[in-house]
Amino acid sequence: MSDALSDVGSRVVIDGIEYVPRAEVPELTDARLQTALAELVAIQYFREHHKAVAQAWNVLNALAPELAALASKNPRAAFERIHGRE
Repeated sequence: MSDALSDVGSRVVIDGIEYVPRAEVPELTDARLQTALAELVAIQYFREHHKAVAQAWNVLNALAPELAALASKNPRAAFERIHGRE
């Protein structure tokens, strides 16, 4: 890679500036909240632990589709987008 563009683990640094993947959390609507709550209740009701990760992703996707897409491609980047660097 050139000096201007480098990949440091899951970080992207261009000319010494680190770029964080964009993942906006859109305004919460009643329909998106209802979808998220339905998934969360299903996790509690069915207690199918082997499906909980997929159902949690459905909740994330209902609340913040860009963040869910980022979590699918790069879970660490999504984590750092919400929690900051470890």
